[in-house]
Amino acid sequence: MFQNEIDWDETHTVILDDTAVHEDVEVFIDDNEVFIRQWNIHTEEYETICMSHKMYQELHLSFNQPEGFFKIEQ
Repeated sequence: MFQNEIDWDETHTVILDDTAVHEDVEVFIDDNEVFIRQWNIHTEEYETICMSHKMYQELHLSFNQPEGFFKIEQ
């Protein structure tokens, strides 16, 4: 299950774990970068990563590829 909220300068997506085993994953996409974060109950802090739009696109593309090394040309 997920929720999308779209503002004029950012898209915020929350992916919820239907089993309640894992914390929600939040994705923030703006014109410059993509941030992915998840709450860590042990440290009581968000763990956040930041990537470019190209890296985020490659992440999505990787889900449907076999094992190996791939270079995406744009």
